[in-house]
Amino acid sequence: MTSIRMKLAAGVGLFLFGAASLLGGQNAAPKAPEASQQASAAMPDHAQAYYHYMLARRYRELAGIYNRSDFVDRAISEYKAAIAADPGSLFLRTELAELYWRIGRVDDAVNGAEAVLKINPNDADAHRLLGHIYLRNLSQGQTDQAAQDSLTKAIEQFEALVKIDPSDSDSNLILGRLYKLNNQGDKAAAAFKKVLNSDPSSRDALISLGQLYIDQGEYDAAIQLLGEVSDDDMDSSLLGMLAYAYGQKHDIDKAVATYEKALANDPENQELRRSYSEVLLANGRTDAAREQLEKILQTDPQDGATYLRLGQLDRRIGKFDQARQELDRARTLMPDNPEVPYQQALLEEAVGNDDKAAGIVQDLLKKTEDAKGQYSPGEANNRAIFLERLGSIYREQEKYGQAIETFKQILTLGKSQAPRGEGLIIETLRLAHQPTEALKRAQEAVKRYPNDRSLKVLQASLLGEQGQVDQAIQELQGLLNGTPSDRDTQLVIAQVYSQAKRFPEAEAAAQKALALSPDPDDQVRAIFILGSIYEREKKYDVAEEQFKKVLAVDPLNGAAANYLGYMLADRGVRLEESVHYIQKALETDPNNGAYLDSLGWAYFKMNKLDLAELNLEKAVHIISNDPTIHEHLGRVYLQEGKKRQAEQEWERALQEYPNASSSDFGPEQAGKLRKDLDKLKQNLAMDDSSRH
Repeated sequence: MTSIRMKLAAGVGLFLFGAASLLGGQNAAPKAPEASQQASAAMPDHAQAYYHYMLARRYRELAGIYNRSDFVDRAISEYKAAIAADPGSLFLRTELAELYWRIGRVDDAVNGAEAVLKINPNDADAHRLLGHIYLRNLSQGQTDQAAQDSLTKAIEQFEALVKIDPSDSDSNLILGRLYKLNNQGDKAAAAFKKVLNSDPSSRDALISLGQLYIDQGEYDAAIQLLGEVSDDDMDSSLLGMLAYAYGQKHDIDKAVATYEKALANDPENQELRRSYSEVLLANGRTDAAREQLEKILQTDPQDGATYLRLGQLDRRIGKFDQARQELDRARTLMPDNPEVPYQQALLEEAVGNDDKAAGIVQDLLKKTEDAKGQYSPGEANNRAIFLERLGSIYREQEKYGQAIETFKQILTLGKSQAPRGEGLIIETLRLAHQPTEALKRAQEAVKRYPNDRSLKVLQASLLGEQGQVDQAIQELQGLLNGTPSDRDTQLVIAQVYSQAKRFPEAEAAAQKALALSPDPDDQVRAIFILGSIYEREKKYDVAEEQFKKVLAVDPLNGAAANYLGYMLADRGVRLEESVHYIQKALETDPNNGAYLDSLGWAYFKMNKLDLAELNLEKAVHIISNDPTIHEHLGRVYLQEGKKRQAEQEWERALQEYPNASSSDFGPEQAGKLRKDLDKLKQNLAMDDSSRH
């Protein structure tokens, strides 16, 4: 303690010397605090204020060195004495408020800073302190509303700072990041550009703007921005970002070359290598992706994230046993990472172990549950994902009541998640053959969340399904506003017209969506829907061309492979090729009832009745309410001479037909099947009479 007192005394001596110099050579001894406070009523005592201020700073330093609360108390006391000596000093008040913040007295800090701003609204230090307080609050796991309030207040403070000093690059950079967090992309971009205009070498602003473009899907803008950076200034981070943008544009040659250049500069950067593997995987280059992931494991055999990615890769290409081993290893290495059990659930679902998948997700929900139901935005989003997966498993099992009860839990996670939950409930009602209830709930949800575009789209789709086509189109066209979301709206318009067999209008809407889709990933869905429209118009060659375009961009697109295979099988042409396409689809999703139906139907056309029966029986077990599958299975049974079983399947098909949401089994097909069933019944009656 003696040494501390000696150091403090020496420090005070220096402070006094500084004060005397600043105040024009005043050498008088400092007054006692009481005398100073009395004098301050008349006029500020700058020397006394400076003396106590420097003592306060010294006690702050000592508190940091020795972690002693009594030094903090002394610092606060000295700040107050300094303010008493110079009540008009806003600097001292802001300093004290900043200390309050540092020691966790946030309310006192906010009150102090706001008091300063009442006196001087342009006090930059007070704005900066409040901005950082609200900024820190955002990382404290707040509820949705509290986090939004903190974000709004932080933006207000940093907007004030850049208004006071437009050249304040640090504040502009922070403001840009806050705008991005608040989904104000244009303002964020403007803030980052402002920093780059004043300081073109600002790497932080360059990375922030590039990442903003990528997050918004503006890959051309990212490529242009990063392409202007000189080779000398392009480090591995910037190269990785540029490579990712190339990958998203499906310019794979440039993506590969840029990733290789980045890894040559930074060969130990495993995150960069992992990103490289993901771009390769997304473009169907599974062998090359695996090679990169295995290189990571050669460097670090305990890298759980790499085992996780390998598990995802092998699940996608149908190597399920290998995927299970990799995910088990990932879980051992990362026992607290919720993504691992989630991926394990997806795997079990893919191989048909729905009950096991549901159990994994239920356990995940229990482990991440908060007893008070208080979740940060990130936690709420994760929980919504888990609940959506669990409800989807129930839905696939046709346990619609359990699915709806599960989706209802999403509604309790706040306004940001509730529309998502409503949409899932509405879709489930639709699948459960409750179209009237689904539409009613959709209309109520739109009233409750009038700004949610997805609910309005869903409501319009339901109207179209229930024959109110013109009203559905009118509502969808009312959503067109000249933004990128118009692409998705045009695709829904195309689907509504297609379902109503108004094919020219469906084609026109799909073509408009395609014109609004400069990015290949966005084009995939538009091309797929256009192909389905051509197929329904019996323009088979043009339809085939579209599905092949989809597979060229996304070789692992099971839906396109299945559609192409079924289209060939249904016409009885190129049946070996048909089976090849459908089997490729099943590699990615071996328990997909629609894919199994396609394969069974292809085998039926090839007269391989045993294989046809095997796959169609699997399909009807997975999807029990699809009239098309029941019809197909009935035709196989009939060909095998199993007339009673054929009769049962066709009766079930006609029973399911009125409630079928699929447009594949329409009135014409139902009428033809009814005639075939009547004929079969007559044959059965004749068989019975002949036996008697």
